[in-house]
Amino acid sequence: MKILTAHPGLFKDDYLIDSHISFVPFIRFMKEKATTAQGARAAYFSEIVRHFESNPALQQPLKEDVDITQYQEYLDLLTATVFPVTMDDSKDIFGIGVPYRFAIFYYSERFKKIFSENGAELMAVPKGISEEKVKRDKLIWLYKLVLERWYGLRINYEPSLIHAVDAPETGTRKYIKVNIDPRFVDVKLKDTLPPLDCDSICTGNFQEQNLGDLVNMLPLSHFELEGFVIWTIQDVTEEHVVTGMKNLVLNIRNHNEQQTYTKAREYLRTLAGRPDINIHLMPFLKVNNKHVLETAYTSQSMIFTNARNDVERSHLNDQMLQYLQAHPAPLVIEQVTRESVELYPFLKYLPLHGVRSFILLAIKHEDNILGTLELATTGGKELEWDLLAKLQPMYAVASLLLRRSIELHKERISDVIKDQFTALQPAVEWKFMEAAWEYLHTPKAQQKDIGNILFEDVYPLYGAVDIRNSSIERGSAIRDDLKEQLQLIQHTFKQINGDLHLPLLEELQFKNNRMLNNMQDTLFAEDEVRINDFLDSEIAPTFRHIYESQPELKPLLNQYFEKIDKVSGHVYHHRREYEESLQQINSAINAYLEKEKEGLQKSYPCYFEKYRTDGVEYNIYIGQSIAPEKKFDTLYLRNLRLWQLSSMANIARITHQLEPHLNIPLQTTQLILAHSNPIAISFRKDERRFDVEGAYNIRYEIMKKRIDKVRIRNTNERLTQPGKIAIVYSYVREAEEYNKYIEFLQNKKIILPDVEMLDLEEVQGISGLKALRMSVNLDMQTQAPVII
Repeated sequence: MKILTAHPGLFKDDYLIDSHISFVPFIRFMKEKATTAQGARAAYFSEIVRHFESNPALQQPLKEDVDITQYQEYLDLLTATVFPVTMDDSKDIFGIGVPYRFAIFYYSERFKKIFSENGAELMAVPKGISEEKVKRDKLIWLYKLVLERWYGLRINYEPSLIHAVDAPETGTRKYIKVNIDPRFVDVKLKDTLPPLDCDSICTGNFQEQNLGDLVNMLPLSHFELEGFVIWTIQDVTEEHVVTGMKNLVLNIRNHNEQQTYTKAREYLRTLAGRPDINIHLMPFLKVNNKHVLETAYTSQSMIFTNARNDVERSHLNDQMLQYLQAHPAPLVIEQVTRESVELYPFLKYLPLHGVRSFILLAIKHEDNILGTLELATTGGKELEWDLLAKLQPMYAVASLLLRRSIELHKERISDVIKDQFTALQPAVEWKFMEAAWEYLHTPKAQQKDIGNILFEDVYPLYGAVDIRNSSIERGSAIRDDLKEQLQLIQHTFKQINGDLHLPLLEELQFKNNRMLNNMQDTLFAEDEVRINDFLDSEIAPTFRHIYESQPELKPLLNQYFEKIDKVSGHVYHHRREYEESLQQINSAINAYLEKEKEGLQKSYPCYFEKYRTDGVEYNIYIGQSIAPEKKFDTLYLRNLRLWQLSSMANIARITHQLEPHLNIPLQTTQLILAHSNPIAISFRKDERRFDVEGAYNIRYEIMKKRIDKVRIRNTNERLTQPGKIAIVYSYVREAEEYNKYIEFLQNKKIILPDVEMLDLEEVQGISGLKALRMSVNLDMQTQAPVII
């Protein structure tokens, strides 16, 4: 048998220590066995010793250039003793080699296939294995041997000898565990034993980072190796894949969910041993107990890929669910044809993909279907039942993965609800958790509704970004669309009257023309109601009847119906353009405030609530009662007020820069309400939001609602104007504080020099309000708000 060696020079570290083949450790081992065994076993061991000792050349290490084949009979006897008779030369991976060298002088056929190039040269680093890792593992193995034999140190560290290799038989990746047994190796000392100041190594707590220190402290030139090592290589693909899948389940999060499923498919393909199959794992998600589909999961499915739209995908999913609930056994279609899938309507697109063979398996937990596993191939060997047996070890872990995805789906829904619809933010959540804890630990007989969640002595900040003349712009859009629809009806009637002679049509045409002629520049609410009633109650049923009863007029009426479609029709384009422009502005403001909200919490926790009007309004509350663990100081309040003024300037610039890109050039106004006295807020369970508490504090809430359209005293001019920030206040000290911030921002060129000091008209229930109004430098680039 030819010695397999690595390419010369690949592993220069092989020569860090002298190493020789020797049968002496084996003979000594067999002698010990012969003295402790009894009967036939003792006789057998003694005969092996006698046979080896009959050849004097075997009583000492063999020369480096020895022709090992001259000792073939001894090798056969040795391997028959060392390896059990149950080992199969064609299936098992084993060999005998020179200690610490990549030189194997006895090996199984399967070892030769995996670790050699055409049976000639040893692939010391098979495909998929890191060369550096192999070198590191070898060196750790050697030092562990030296430390245990000469220093009596039991080293707990086991080098990771699990490697991924490409299996030549299937072309798939397999995972193997390499074990190199040194029991037949003597470690000889060539000179004086070096002292060892080993610190943590002496405790047996060896780490890879200790290796460099150990190389310097203990040169291997002091030692030499004599004997041989036993290589046994175990296929641990199943164990490794299952462990890998478990780690995926433990580490899956919203941000890495799709990467997790990609890795899971790779693991499943490895376990199946079929690189040619398409594997897809998909969870079944529900919203309000109804199944829903996420594109992220269906995009690689053979079942859903060719579906024309979401409606069809949902229909296919319903059909598949009905089938799986009625037929729990796996669906195995060894040969996919149009005829073979006729019984399964949800598989109608498989032939279009060229799928030759297909398996569908429902993965369950406690009789609930968590999801499906799809296996498909477009060529090669057909998929059969035995493939499911190979994948069986993964079913339990796949079930855990699907359940975790379902949990993540629920968490995503919950996060959106918390973010968009409730007021439960981290800054105040601790108070709710304390209340919930007390409630849960109160005896049931004494449990009542959770009491009022109250925060006292908090400072409020209110800001509003409004769309200038939003009601007028919306009314103009509605008026223009209705005018176009009446003109379209007028045109349609003219063409219909040429084919039909019905007096009723003339009467409808007369009413339509009168409404069109009476339409003014300003559309009043009663006019809008009257026109919509005419369109819905008279025009719509008439045109629908003509469409169904007069086939020759269908093309004409189809044009009408297409143009009045609310989603895509031309008649609604003014309203769509208005809504789209409004949405663009509000999205930009919301995105900006969401980003800023995270930064504000870093200085001092505060409650930040924003909500939609035509624009965006927000409330901020800050005070000691919101964050009792952190000492509050008015420094944080002043910091927040400066941020509010600076951020309003940024919002004014953002919306101004957005204006040229809007279908309708909407403008925004910016308003701040200054309030220097602390108030109390409590959580309203019915509205799931915070509101002011107490009669005195109600005045603040009234002010918020009344100042959005307030005018300057003795004029018709609105306080809020595009490109400007208005600060409404009641006390001189409030104006003095904000003037400091204004002066600071003017110095930074964020706000222009002129500042107006204005008296405001009386609003219902409130008098004596004043305002500061300043212009924003709109030409300046948007920058981060100022926080001191």
